[in-house]
Amino acid sequence: MVPVNSISRPKPILEQIEFACLMTALLFSTFTAFRHPAVLFTASDMFLTIAVILRCNRSLPLFPLHSASSVWFIGMLMMVAGLSIGSIAHGDPVSAFVVIVQYFFSFVLLPLAILGRAYEEAVTLAKVGVISIALNCLVGMIAYGVGYSGGESRYFMLVSGNYRVAGLVDNPNGLAGLIVLWFPVLWYLGLTGALRKLPFLALFGLLAITLIYASSNSSLAGAVICGALFLLLVGNQRVLMIWGTAVTTMAWISIQWAEFIFPPTFRNRVLSPLLEGDLSHAGTFEDRADLMIEAWRFLPDYFLVGMGAGQYRELSSQGIPVHNLYLLLANEGGILALLGLCFVLGSAIVYAVMARHNVPNRVYGRATVVTVTLTFAALSMNYTHVYQRGMLIPWIVALGLLAASDRYRRR
Repeated sequence: MVPVNSISRPKPILEQIEFACLMTALLFSTFTAFRHPAVLFTASDMFLTIAVILRCNRSLPLFPLHSASSVWFIGMLMMVAGLSIGSIAHGDPVSAFVVIVQYFFSFVLLPLAILGRAYEEAVTLAKVGVISIALNCLVGMIAYGVGYSGGESRYFMLVSGNYRVAGLVDNPNGLAGLIVLWFPVLWYLGLTGALRKLPFLALFGLLAITLIYASSNSSLAGAVICGALFLLLVGNQRVLMIWGTAVTTMAWISIQWAEFIFPPTFRNRVLSPLLEGDLSHAGTFEDRADLMIEAWRFLPDYFLVGMGAGQYRELSSQGIPVHNLYLLLANEGGILALLGLCFVLGSAIVYAVMARHNVPNRVYGRATVVTVTLTFAALSMNYTHVYQRGMLIPWIVALGLLAASDRYRRR
């Protein structure tokens, strides 16, 4: 006799539609070019909104990170409170409202839409996300191959004026950052057998090549740190030896034959400054360093009560926000907003460390979550506000792989 709980039951129609909308949202998550011209609301955000509304008809996961959920939401509340207090005291509450809504969408609604699912669904979402970044890379590389360049276009740049692949992110640094954040999720799928070897190697090769053609110094450094950290956390000596040897060999060959292997932009912008120790030609390093020095000078006046969300560009001599999330939050939201971000990052690490024993592939899942979290934290030192959903989705998807357990599986 077949046990009752082993009989496959189809999902209700609304649940099927909701999950289809969520998969579509993840598929478009890296296509930032598909957005509203006036506000940061992309095609992915539209499908995410529909998915959240439909999920409300069933049940939202009130504790998506289990015991770490309260720390995550408290941290989010502290960030919003710090930015709000600063805006009321010094800034423009109306413009601050837009920033606060964006953070709420990214750090509250996004986890509620993605987390708390069966393990098979979590793996499916991870695959869709990897396909999304791969398609983005493919579009950018095809545009580069045919000689197309969007110059300084804000939409559908594909390739920048200095021949850096930007894809549908419309920003080479943004595309490179997304690639690095999706790397650990791809490695998880490969190591757990969710992706077969040939598709895994093809996807990894495509992402790695596109990262080189994006020619981002910070993201390239992030990729090296990300890979080393992931291998150490996995703790598998065989995997560490194979990948360590392969990467070291490829790096040596690449340096020896750099003139024939790498594109001119990468050689001039990344490789030459790295080998010569001269950072003056490494992109906009000096300009960003000047902004950080300026942010440190602002800090004593705004550390307790910030200048308000979106106000840094108004006070800066260069008219742009500092490309360092920690300094930006400390100035615009004060110490309260900065501590809130630390709480959010810390909650993800704590959850990974305290993951339950019945989580499938717990070792790989833990390594993925910690790696993505620390990589996100490191890349944030080169970004402004990080509420853009494309940057957060690989992090939330990684958490979803560890948040699912055997008892949530459908039979």
